Amino acid sequence: MTQLASELRGKFFREAPDDIALVVSSDTANKGYLSGYVSMAHDLAPSYRSAVLASRDRATLVVSAADAGPAFEFLGETGLIHRYGAFYFEAAENGPTDFLRPAESDFTAAFKQAMGAVGPNDGLIGVDRTNDDLLWDLCRELLGESRVVDVTRYLGAARATKSPGEVVRLREATRLAEDGFRKIVEHARSGMTEIDLAAMITEVMVAGGGVPRFVSVTSGPRSALADTYSTRRVIAKGETIRIDAGCTVEGYWSDMARTFVFGEPDTRQKRTYAALLAGLEEQLAAVRPGVPANVLFDIAMTAVRSNGLPHYKRQHCGHGIGLRSYDSPTVNATDTTVLLEGMCLCLETPYYTLGLDGMMVEDTIRVTADGYEPITTLSRELFVLS
Repeated sequence: MTQLASELRGKFFREAPDDIALVVSSDTANKGYLSGYVSMAHDLAPSYRSAVLASRDRATLVVSAADAGPAFEFLGETGLIHRYGAFYFEAAENGPTDFLRPAESDFTAAFKQAMGAVGPNDGLIGVDRTNDDLLWDLCRELLGESRVVDVTRYLGAARATKSPGEVVRLREATRLAEDGFRKIVEHARSGMTEIDLAAMITEVMVAGGGVPRFVSVTSGPRSALADTYSTRRVIAKGETIRIDAGCTVEGYWSDMARTFVFGEPDTRQKRTYAALLAGLEEQLAAVRPGVPANVLFDIAMTAVRSNGLPHYKRQHCGHGIGLRSYDSPTVNATDTTVLLEGMCLCLETPYYTLGLDGMMVEDTIRVTADGYEPITTLSRELFVLS
């Protein structure tokens, strides 16, 4: 990840104006992008604040005292880590004894300390304002307004397309999710619960080195409930099972969905799924650089409606993916972002009927010069479980 982060910093600085000497960000995804460090502390406490200060050559982190140990394991230099708050380590003779000294009292103090240590004497400081304006205000206070510029759009431009190293991680995260789905195809039986099936997927993800992020296995009428937790509900013959799941590998997400039926699907299930699949496949066929995201949305909607669901409605039919599960662009009626070669997208056509069931099919792809290459490779069929 340190090598990948070095490459991505280079990509950012090529996008940004030449006179930017340092970029700072407190956004968790952009911190990971510029430093390579992905912290569990943000999962434990979503409001936890950290920051990266990145030059072309290296990244320095501002982290909590508790997060300093994992950050040191990753960066390998205590001088690149500025701590705040209280946490207590002991240190062996060969350990990072610098961490035995008290940390700064709060994030602001630690950030000012970091700026004093690594802030350049000349050049501009680029501030990512994705998260909020705390760093923007602090940098203007420390350096004056004339040396501080907003680089949010340059980071967005750099992250919009994925490098080969990023795609490798997206593929691995997707492979782990797919292998979990394959395990269900091989081992699921009528009488199992939603949790039984969720456990199969989760086990595969963890065993493969992924971090499970969401595993939503829903069945029967519950399959119409989007983004909900699995339960101990026993799945009966003939019921629809909708599974939407993803994990992360070194911070990079997977997100995929498939629909299953225990026993032979009835005519309605077949017809409904066929319409959703047609929508996804026509959308995929239209992918190429230069196509606006809202055009893809219109293609998916028209295809689903003309293939058996004339009343079909959706707020979106896909989204970007990378260091977030939902990244730019959003494939909806209003996002006119033009697709670029190297963008990675999740495309989907879900359908939910409360009180009856829900179905969906979702794939991840990378946009190529003349179309797309699949990242999700599992069959898009309506899976029949025995």
